[in-house]
Amino acid sequence: MEKSRPGYLTQYAKHAGMALSSASEALRRIGVDYRQPFDFADADRRREAARHAARVPFAKPIYSSNEDNDPVDPETKKDPKFIESQARREMFKAHLTELEYLEQVGKLIPVHVVDREWFELARLVRDAMLNIPTRIADQLARETDQRKVQDLLEAEIYHAIESIVENEPQAD
Repeated sequence: MEKSRPGYLTQYAKHAGMALSSASEALRRIGVDYRQPFDFADADRRREAARHAARVPFAKPIYSSNEDNDPVDPETKKDPKFIESQARREMFKAHLTELEYLEQVGKLIPVHVVDREWFELARLVRDAMLNIPTRIADQLARETDQRKVQDLLEAEIYHAIESIVENEPQAD
């Protein structure tokens, strides 16, 4: 015949107003063996202390003061997050300075300059290609041989492209 339990867990669950599983978990977490007699008031105090202890990392004030529990470096009197943000700021400034230097020595070109050059080049190509029909329309009208028409068109396109290349300054 199995011995009946003294019912300390059931009594504590009723005392604390919680379910048996919650009461057993709470007592286990604070180190109370509910199979042995224990002081309910002491268990309540320990449970409350453990509940508040879990909140301590989140209970730090937003605007930190110079108390002992603040993570402030005693030598610099600064918060580590502030030091980290200063380091990121200095790194950002260093990158900007490097970019300015590369631009001054000619290794880097501002994007607006590149965009303007591409636009001008595309305009030149468009104009040269659109002028082909007006330049050779009368020659094409006289030709009946398909091969000569194709040769005239190829020569004119080649001439238009070559004129664009000759007018542009050569890249370094």
